[in-house]
Order: sequence, then structure tokens, then C-alpha cells
Amino acid sequence: MSHHSAEKVEPAVVVKSLEESLVSFQKDFPLEAFAKGNYGQHPVITLLTCSDSRMPVNIFGEIFNRIFSVENIGNQVKTNEGSILYGLLHLQTPLMIVAGHTDCGAIKAAESNFLEEPIGIRTELSIVKNSLDEGRLESGLVFDSQDKQLYYSELAELNVDMQIKYLLANRAVADLVDKKELMLLGVMADLHNVYGNGYGALYTSNVNGECKKSVLQSSGSLGFLADRVKRLR
Repeated sequence: MSHHSAEKVEPAVVVKSLEESLVSFQKDFPLEAFAKGNYGQHPVITLLTCSDSRMPVNIFGEIFNRIFSVENIGNQVKTNEGSILYGLLHLQTPLMIVAGHTDCGAIKAAESNFLEEPIGIRTELSIVKNSLDEGRLESGLVFDSQDKQLYYSELAELNVDMQIKYLLANRAVADLVDKKELMLLGVMADLHNVYGNGYGALYTSNVNGECKKSVLQSSGSLGFLADRVKRLR
């Protein structure tokens, strides 16, 4: 597993950098809207995203009381299934987003020998590896691109498909989808222009388990996201 190689920063410097953000949060605190909701939690999106620092939650807009965010390496349902189900079944968000991205370190690590990692890391990478292995087997696709950036991005896309499959395996979640009370949206963030349309573009890759481009592009429920349908495989 690759290690961070950027210039080291002293903890005190990082702590100091928090000041502006903390002051800004208090100054701009949305008290009026918060009070209207009786100070409760009322998100409309449950988000499962990779904990990679290049995938900030605010990609998807305003966070406060709008996004119930679950983050882990490789955006895995099985790593934090309870938290995800809390968002869907208790907070009843109408939208669930599973967000993958290019150059995912967890995908690359899961494809390597990670036996010397600490047990906690091994445990989570094993979950990622199982998702990829199951996805390969079920899809029948062969992932053998010599372009490593493309190779890992294709696997990240497959990984998103598998997470939506795992969600639909839960009967309560599947019932909400069937009743159109919940949409499961799979997306890929192209942080490295692998898809060829620029850095930072976000693409629709799966909706409720459907990943056929022609079907997604003709979906009336996707709105502008139908124009963002794009898959590597």
C-alpha cells in the first residue's frame, strides 16, 4: 500500500489552520433553518464515498443537515452497513449516492499483497478485495488493461456496481426502491481525466442496479444526470 510522500506538516500548524473554518462555521451557522426543523436531523442524501481526501463531501453541495455521509476506504457497504442503513431506513433519505473515483488507493492496495499491513487495514482491504473478486466473477469481464490508470479506474467503476448490488440485497432497501421512495445512484468522479472530458467531472454509472448506458440515458427520473452517463466498461 502506498504511503503519503508530501512534505510533512507539524500538527500545530494544522491546528492553527482550523481557526478560520471554525469561526466561519459559527458565524454562518444556519440557525433559522435549523430551528424550523426543530433542531433535528433531516438529510435528503445518504452518501457512501471513499475517505480519500480528494473526494470531499461538498462535491455534492451543501452538507449541513442535508448529507448523511459515510466514508471509508474503497467506499464499501459492508464496512459500514449499519450507518448506511440508518440513513436509509431511519432517516429515510430519498437518495443514496455511492461515489467512486479514479486513482483509488484502496482499489490499488486491494489488488496488491497487503498481508503486512496492520490488522485493521487488512480487514478493510479484504472487504474491498472481495467486492472486486465477486464483481469480476459475476460480470464475466476481464480487466487486463496495460494502462494502470485505466485498469484501476475500471475496477473502481465495477466496485460501485457491487456496492449497489449489496444494497439491493437488503429486502427493506429493495422495497423502498421498488416503491420509488428511494433511488440508488452510482457515480464516478474523474479526478485524473481518465474518461477524457476533463479533470473533476462526475459521471452517472449506475442507477438502482441498472448500468446499461442506453437505458440510463433515456431515464426521465435522472434529469441532467442522464446527460452525464458514461462508463469505461
